[in-house]
Amino acid sequence: MTDDLLARHKAVMPTWMPIYYQEPIELVSGSGCRVTDAAGRTYLDFFGGVLTNMIGYDVPEVREAVERQLRTGVVHSSTLYLIRQQIELAEKIARVSGIEDARVFFTNSGTEANEAALLVATNLRRSNQVLAVRNSYHGRSYAAIGITGHRSWSASSLNPLQVSWLHSGDRLRGVMARLADGDHIDAAVEDLREVLATQTAGDVACLIAEPIQGVGGFVHAPDGLFAALKKVLDEHGILLISDEVQTGWGRTGEHFWGTRRTG
Repeated sequence: MTDDLLARHKAVMPTWMPIYYQEPIELVSGSGCRVTDAAGRTYLDFFGGVLTNMIGYDVPEVREAVERQLRTGVVHSSTLYLIRQQIELAEKIARVSGIEDARVFFTNSGTEANEAALLVATNLRRSNQVLAVRNSYHGRSYAAIGITGHRSWSASSLNPLQVSWLHSGDRLRGVMARLADGDHIDAAVEDLREVLATQTAGDVACLIAEPIQGVGGFVHAPDGLFAALKKVLDEHGILLISDEVQTGWGRTGEHFWGTRRTG
C-alpha cells in the first residue's frame, strides 16, 4: 500500500515537494507526541507541525474546540462579519503582546504573515528596499523567497524587492564566527551601518530577521542584538519585522516573543 501511495504521489505531485526517507512513512493517526504509520508502527515525533502548529496530536482541548465550532454549522463565514471567537483571541494576543494599542491580523500561514508585514512596511515607507539576513528563511511565496538568504530555498533570482544582506548571527562560520557576544553585537551594528551607507538609496522600508534562524540551523545571535540594531534603524525611520513563525508563541521557553532572546 505504501509503495502504491508513493507511486501515486510521484504521478501527481511536483518533484520539488520532497519526502523524507527512502521508504516514506504514511502517517495515519497520532496521540500526544507519538504518531502511527500505515503499517502500525509507532514513532516518537520530534518534528510535529514542522514550522508552525507544534501542538502535538489529538489534544483534547483542541479537538473539542474544533468539534464545538463544527456543531454550529458555521465553518467559514468571512471576516466581513463579526466573529466572536476571533475577537476574543485577538484581545488575548493584544494583552500579552506588551504592545500599546496593538492590532492583530490573522493569516493562514507564516509565509502569508511575512507577506503582509512586507506589504505594510513597503507601503508605509513608500520603498521596495528591504534589509534581510544571510542564512534566513521566510517562506515559499514570491516575495518571501526573495528575502530568504538560504540557497536551498532560493528557487528564483527574480525578486519584487530590492534586498541588501546583513551577516547572520552564526557562531561557527562567516566573518562574525567565534566572536565574543559584545564584539559580535558591535560588528553587526557596524555591518548594518556599512550596508545602509553603501548598498541602499533613499529610504529603506524595513529589516526582516528571525530571532533564531530555524531552517538555517537553529542559529541565534547574542542577546541584545535586536535592540542594538533597532537603535540604528530608528535613526533612519526603518521598521523592524521580527519573523517569529518558528520562535514565537512561547517556543523559546523564556518569553511569549522570540525577540526577547536577542533584544
